[in-house]
Amino acid sequence: MRRSTGWPLAAAALLLLGCLGPFADTFDEAVQDTPADYDECCIDADRALLERLAGVPVTAAAGGDLDTVRIDAVVTTRQLDAATERDVSWGKDGDGLIANTDTTEYVLALVRRPAGGDQKARILTTVTVFARPADAWRTSCPSATACTLPAVYESAPLVDPSDGSPVASMIIAMRVPVGHTVLLTTDPPKAAGPAVDLRTGRAAKFPARA
Repeated sequence: MRRSTGWPLAAAALLLLGCLGPFADTFDEAVQDTPADYDECCIDADRALLERLAGVPVTAAAGGDLDTVRIDAVVTTRQLDAATERDVSWGKDGDGLIANTDTTEYVLALVRRPAGGDQKARILTTVTVFARPADAWRTSCPSATACTLPAVYESAPLVDPSDGSPVASMIIAMRVPVGHTVLLTTDPPKAAGPAVDLRTGRAAKFPARA
């Protein structure tokens, strides 16, 4: 996560107390900007690291690969393991994802480059999170409560953020409303096109346009 810089010494001391002391969780949430709902971590990760990060057993993916991305394992959890989260290198915001809320959960996937494919290609993907199929293509709502807009995350998940070089595997993580559908597609998604359900690791279809 992004944090302010150039704080006075007293504020820095308070930050240290908040990060290490008994008020760590409360303080950390107070100084965060908006949560990173999508992030990438763990270059050359394996299932063991995914399981440590999730804190619960992972599910081996079955049949949900795209042409450019292989889904090795998936998991849904209400809270990431704090100790492991501190140890991993997050790709987008640097500090990973903040503590969960009562209405959200994490969906994580271990992605790999498929065997036999171009191991140097820059792969682009889109993750779309929505409550109902009818929401998948929405771009506006007639009122604040009339519909749910999808959350769309465009990414190059198999690229080292430090230098842009291709990597063999990474973990992608999303914090989503409990029970929402999470689909991975090539970028951009196509109506009725191939997708992967990141909760199950199985092949799916992106919703057709209404």
